[in-house]
Amino acid sequence: MGATYRVRVGPGDNPAQYLSGDPGRSEGDLALFLLALGSGDGISSEFDLTVTSVDQTLGGEAAVTGIRVSDTSHVSVPLPPEIAQQLGLSADVDYVVEGVLKDPSTGQVVSLPSDQTLTVPVRWLHPLP
Repeated sequence: MGATYRVRVGPGDNPAQYLSGDPGRSEGDLALFLLALGSGDGISSEFDLTVTSVDQTLGGEAAVTGIRVSDTSHVSVPLPPEIAQQLGLSADVDYVVEGVLKDPSTGQVVSLPSDQTLTVPVRWLHPLP
């Protein structure tokens, strides 16, 4: 564990087949869904994954769980209840504001590192060059 590998999702692979539908795995399912969208055009996807857990299974295949770090400009922050109330929204709902992070002086989109926990089949792992 702790080793980093290159994950290669080839054009013949179908990440969508590993979607669980389990609400407890929604983050992992979303990541697999996005991989499926990206590889659906016949182009392979590649990224680095640092393994945090072994001896997993995914769709009956040997799998590992790890952390993928990538840059994103997407932000998601909770809306404080007092601000929600000032906006005329119901105070008993936990709102989340989602959007794109921009530099206020230039208007340019800013990217920040973001981590994502993901379980992938072992056969997608390759040693780093």
